[in-house]
Amino acid sequence: MSVKQANVIDGMGIDKETNTLVFLITDPYAWLVQEYEHLKAIQTKINNYVHYIETKGYREKYRNREFDGFRIEIVFQYRYTDNGEAFLKAGQKQLKERNIDFSYSVVEGRR
Repeated sequence: MSVKQANVIDGMGIDKETNTLVFLITDPYAWLVQEYEHLKAIQTKINNYVHYIETKGYREKYRNREFDGFRIEIVFQYRYTDNGEAFLKAGQKQLKERNIDFSYSVVEGRR
C-alpha cells in the first residue's frame, strides 16, 4: 500500500491518549522525477481519506465508537521538495479548517 493506491487506506489506528482516529499514508517514492504527478497522487489520497472521515466510513470497523478527533499522517521515504513542502503546509491549513490534524515526516536517516 502506498500513496499511489488512492482507494486503499494504508493504515488506521487509535491514539488512546487523545481518542483520535489516526490514518497513515506511506510514500516510498522519490520526488525528483514527476513532481507534479507525485503531488497529484498525494492530494487524491488525502481527499479520499477526508471523504472516508466525513462520510464516517470508519464505522464499518469501529461500529459504535466515537472519536474526539482525526489525524492524517504521511511518512515519506525520501525528503520532499520545496514545492512538496509548500503543498503539505497548505494542506495542513485546509485540513485544520475541517477539524482534521495533519502531520508529515521523513523516515529517519532519509532527510
